[in-house]
Amino acid sequence: MNNYPIIGVMTQPTTSTQGDCKGDCLYLAASYVKYIEAAGARVVPINYYAKQDELDNLFNSLNGFLFVGGGSSFPSSAQYIYDKTIAANEAGDFSPLWGTCMGFQWVCLAATNNQLKLDPSDGTQMDAENYSIPLDFRTSNIPSSKLFGDNIVPQNILNILSTQNVTMNNHHYGIWTDHFEQTSDLNNNYNILSTNKDRSGKEFVSTIEHNKYPIFGSQWHPEKNTFEWQMNQDGRPYEAIDHTYDAMQISQYTANFFVQQSRKSSHKFSKQEIETASLIYNYRSF
Repeated sequence: MNNYPIIGVMTQPTTSTQGDCKGDCLYLAASYVKYIEAAGARVVPINYYAKQDELDNLFNSLNGFLFVGGGSSFPSSAQYIYDKTIAANEAGDFSPLWGTCMGFQWVCLAATNNQLKLDPSDGTQMDAENYSIPLDFRTSNIPSSKLFGDNIVPQNILNILSTQNVTMNNHHYGIWTDHFEQTSDLNNNYNILSTNKDRSGKEFVSTIEHNKYPIFGSQWHPEKNTFEWQMNQDGRPYEAIDHTYDAMQISQYTANFFVQQSRKSSHKFSKQEIETASLIYNYRSF
């Protein structure tokens, strides 16, 4: 086990004028950094516009990758990281990847070489924004799951996930369950662990894992329960995020699980000074 894991976390463009951005920067929400650090790993931000040479160097230096939530177009860098992850694992080089919300969608897009059309495709949107719900587990896939399987996850975690409003959805798009099952690149390579219904009753896929390799996706946000607290001016929560003790257990379980996966990777930087210069601590926060 590698007890000094480092996770590469994708940045994305922003038009913010905070700090020195002037409307044209890349950003990484602090909640994802804290989420990874709380489970015992460090973070290197990944340039959304990174070219292959840069990504090759980083891939050989990092112990896993996280595709974050947000609202950015699917970049060639994400496709390249996904393809490298598949190739590495096929060659016996253990390399985990997790996608959250938009990142979940990126995993699905990458699995189809960006041929997938996200749902809804009729010009409307899913009614699943600011929406905390329990998971509807795909029971047949749970016992053998790497994420939620027997002898892996404590029973109380499954109970919380299946009965309490601890999985926060904040998306307009995703993939309907029947669309997923009809897409061979997805259905042949990924197991559906859970589904959910949006407010209008339409069923979408909410948690997946690769049936062979350590690649995982959650359409919901496990990091928000612990690390996002914004309030409106009238004192009401800005988002419907569960901050109970049980919700914290879910955030910590998923973070611990993914970081533990990254501990199985032996990748490392060639020089200590390169590692130090690459870490998130070198970047300004605002």
